[in-house]
Amino acid sequence: MIIIGIDPGTARMGYGVIEKTKGKRIKLLESDTLVTTPKLELQDRLNFLYNRLSEVVVRHSPDVMVIEKLFFNTNAKTAIAVGQARGINMLVAAKKRLKVYEYTALQAKKCLTGYGRADKKEMQKAVMERLGLEKIVKSDDANDGVAMALCFIEKDYDVLSKDIK
Repeated sequence: MIIIGIDPGTARMGYGVIEKTKGKRIKLLESDTLVTTPKLELQDRLNFLYNRLSEVVVRHSPDVMVIEKLFFNTNAKTAIAVGQARGINMLVAAKKRLKVYEYTALQAKKCLTGYGRADKKEMQKAVMERLGLEKIVKSDDANDGVAMALCFIEKDYDVLSKDIK
C-alpha cells in the first residue's frame, strides 16, 4: 500500500510518500516541500500547489492521502491559509479518488513518540528510526508529511489494508 502524507500550507506544503509492504517493512519513496513565493496572487499559489501535488500523486499512485488536521490556531490568518491548502489537498484526493484520513499534529506526535507535545527534533528522530533512515528527513514540513503517513500505518492501516488490493 502506498500512502501520501501532507503537512498543508500555502507558503510551504510538506509531503511524504511511503510504501508499506506485507510484514513490517516501510519504505520512504519521496519527501519534499512545495514552496510558493509570496509575490504570487493567492489563486496562483493554490494553482501551483494543486499542480505539483497532482504530479506527485500521478507519479506514485497512492492508495490513501493523510492530511494534517488543523487542531487549534490562535492566528486566524494562518488558520485560513492552512484551510485553503487543505482544500487543495482534498481536491487532489477527490480527483484521484483517494481515501482521505486526517490526524492532528498532536495525534501524530503521540503515535510516533508516545508524547503529544514532542518537539521537532523528537519527531525527526522518530520518523528516521521508524523508516530506518541514516539521516533525518529535511525539511520540517516534509518530515511532518511523512509523520502523517506513518500515523496512518499505526492507527488505520490494518483495517483499510483488507479492503485495498
